[in-house]
Amino acid sequence: MPTLRPLNAADPRQVGGYEVTGVLGVGGQGVVYLGRSPSGEDVAIKLLHARFTGDPTARRRFMREAEVARQVAIFCTARVLDMGAYDDRPYIVSEYVRGASLEEVVRAEGPRTGGSLARLAVTTATALAAIHRAGIVHRDFKPGNVIIGPEGPVVIDFGLSRPAELTATSTGTVGTPAYMAPEQFSGDPGGPAADVFSWAGTIVYAATGHRAFHGDTLPALLHAVATRDPDLSGVPGALRPILARCLAKDPASRPPITTVLDTLTAATPPPSTPPAPPPQPPSTPPQPPTTPPPTASTLPVTGAGARRGRRRGLVAAGLAVAVAAVVTAVALWPSPPGGRGGGATATSPASAPPYGSLVYDPLLAHSNDVRAIATGTVDGMAVMVTGADDETARVWDLATGRERLVPLTGHTEWVRGVAVTDLDGTPVAVTASDDDTARIWNLRTLETLGAPLTGHRADVKAVATGVVDGTPVAVTGGADGTARVWDLRTRRQSGAPLSGHEGTVWAVAAGSLDGVPIAVTTGDDATVRVWDLRTREQLGAPMTGHRGWVRSVALGELDGAPVAVTGGEDGTARVWDLRTRKQAGAPLTGHTGPVWSVAFGDLEGVPVALTGDEGGAGRVWNLRTARRIGEPLSGHSDCLWSVALADLAGTSVAITGSRDETVRVWSLRAPPG
Repeated sequence: MPTLRPLNAADPRQVGGYEVTGVLGVGGQGVVYLGRSPSGEDVAIKLLHARFTGDPTARRRFMREAEVARQVAIFCTARVLDMGAYDDRPYIVSEYVRGASLEEVVRAEGPRTGGSLARLAVTTATALAAIHRAGIVHRDFKPGNVIIGPEGPVVIDFGLSRPAELTATSTGTVGTPAYMAPEQFSGDPGGPAADVFSWAGTIVYAATGHRAFHGDTLPALLHAVATRDPDLSGVPGALRPILARCLAKDPASRPPITTVLDTLTAATPPPSTPPAPPPQPPSTPPQPPTTPPPTASTLPVTGAGARRGRRRGLVAAGLAVAVAAVVTAVALWPSPPGGRGGGATATSPASAPPYGSLVYDPLLAHSNDVRAIATGTVDGMAVMVTGADDETARVWDLATGRERLVPLTGHTEWVRGVAVTDLDGTPVAVTASDDDTARIWNLRTLETLGAPLTGHRADVKAVATGVVDGTPVAVTGGADGTARVWDLRTRRQSGAPLSGHEGTVWAVAAGSLDGVPIAVTTGDDATVRVWDLRTREQLGAPMTGHRGWVRSVALGELDGAPVAVTGGEDGTARVWDLRTRKQAGAPLTGHTGPVWSVAFGDLEGVPVALTGDEGGAGRVWNLRTARRIGEPLSGHSDCLWSVALADLAGTSVAITGSRDETVRVWSLRAPPG
């Protein structure tokens, strides 16, 4: 069973004749609910977003999924049970299939092997043959759209499907680039041969854990798909010939899926032992290898390129979506370090790449926007912790980009903030979430410490850690307009909330001002506020100057003066003298859109700020001159929600997290100028 989000006031309790019991996921088209039929059976209910009520095109696309699914044999997809309208919003009710996506199963358990892989290839080819027999082209066949249910694989997401007879002018280029056929990039929506190409790419991933084509930018990926041979390293020899044919550049050279199925069944000898059941989603977090046992100094890891596929705002592990997962935006998956599916390779700081270059390939494990980044150490190892809209936080070896085997799971909404600190000798992370809680995690064991921190009456948007008179504390900011202080030892709120902001408190930072423990907060009301953490009183008047909300803050020292750096909706970052509570110097301008994130650091003796903006570029600023250092750090395809600065064995690095779901680590060695 996937983790259900509880219903809120805006969610219906009844849709048609179906009781609504929880929220399974939210996507671009609509909300997917778990429901119960009048006969007591679990069902999945997909309800179009209210904002599309008056959009006939959106309504037509939404209902097309059900129309397509009803044409396909029921053994290979979630069966449509009912359709109707609720409050003038169309809904689709389908069979609820319990299971995890192939992408999730491979990520959790590793590549499929032996009979498990052979059965997967045959059953998915059978499903695709049934889809084609119904006159349908799927157009987005990929690991994320294959659910491994208790009775075998089920194909989902017919939101991009079309009747096979439609012409190329009827649709645009849609799908997921890593699994799309070359012809789909030229505006041709693709016929059955494109599905065959995508099926083969899916089986390559299932067999190896890596994609058939690699590229660290969208143009590079498209070039690889169009011109390079597929990477079949790790694919069993018996499967290689048919997969190579299916991955031919010319669609006319690819065999029809029925021929593929004939080849697979002819090449698969009868098993000498009874077939094993289909791979099941893990009921508990995956365990590290039993030999040798992991220790704090030898962290169990997975490769930096472990994640493949994309499902923006979709569902937790175990969800089979109502007929189709919500149509998602295009993403690309850069190749794992070294261009293969193996683990990341360490980068020696002495041979770190030049300023503005990636230290290693982008990190792909998150399946949604990366909202927060924090750095620290675990038993001498430099680590970073990232939080994302996929409701997880993840721990990485900063030197290699390798991820700890088990993500930090437990939040039921987006993870908005992360902080790392030491709690009586134990390295811990504190996470903040839109589920109205914060949580404390032991970074050695990856287990939660005690119950969640509860007290905010709405989303918890930010968290920072500090010390008040020897007591380690966390400071959180929330959508209830308050910041709150928590004793990390007792896990209880300490004193009264910090109240004064109008609207959401978006960012918090903790530090010291002339021996006084302080917090600095920013919010929707365009103000920056300084608080005495002993007395819970605001120090002086709010700092004003930004036009619009202020979403980020970082603390540091500029030539002996304690300062805060903030980023705002007005496209500027600003530096504030915390003693005078006045702006220090000129604003940092030149950003593309709002400044979503800021970090403070030192670059070869120069105090610097790192900013992330709507355009997806990171910028490093000399805070003495208010001028940018070098060219922007460019490579993300969407806005930078989160940034951090860190030292990696003597080399300064910038870390960026984006709406494009990736984390990137950039060398700042030998800065220009």
